[in-house]
Amino acid sequence: MTKDVQRLPNEAWCEQRLEELMGIEAADPRLFWLTLARLAELALKQAGDYADHCEFQAAGDLLVNPRRIKIFVQGRTDPVIKKRHCGLREQFTSAIGREEPATWLSRKTLSHVCEKALIPYLKERLASSGWMHSDYLALLDRRMCRVADTIAFLAAWQIADCRDLAKRMVTAAREDNTLIAANLCRFDLDCFNEMGDDIERIICNADASSRFLDGCDFSLSQKFPTI
Repeated sequence: MTKDVQRLPNEAWCEQRLEELMGIEAADPRLFWLTLARLAELALKQAGDYADHCEFQAAGDLLVNPRRIKIFVQGRTDPVIKKRHCGLREQFTSAIGREEPATWLSRKTLSHVCEKALIPYLKERLASSGWMHSDYLALLDRRMCRVADTIAFLAAWQIADCRDLAKRMVTAAREDNTLIAANLCRFDLDCFNEMGDDIERIICNADASSRFLDGCDFSLSQKFPTI
């Protein structure tokens, strides 16, 4: 499935677009890296929206949970693919038997991350490209931290889902309501849209550029609070 319950693009959709992009040979590398940055912007918006609506697993998948991990087990030739939303203890219960799980896993297995979570992967590619402005990369980092902070904040308040959050917002005192609202992501797509405009300008005029690219003046007023 490439859409979430609200029929918006999800992680699978972003992965498909990434695969398509990696298969394109762009004549101008600026177009490639700005397009990859747009994909990162969209993934960040998704992660922020998931966090704001208490979809913690979906947000974590985009932000921290590796997309593919191989587990090498002593005595086996072929690696085992880790189930993404299943702990190793649970996945290897039958093999562990009565032995202490942590001891067995440390002695018998070795994990190898094959594919990082999508947002860190995209950030790493952009950072190593040499094309993206350092201030923009710093902005990516701050918003990644923001998603993690929002998840931690809502979890600490023991808010289980979006319905619970809505009830809290309605019944909470004004001070608590303000505190909750101040700790949500509430990301926009301003950078995503501006990058799209920049791509169109560069296509029409090779002398055009983008403030997101290295060597250009980058200034952006943050529209989300910091903790």
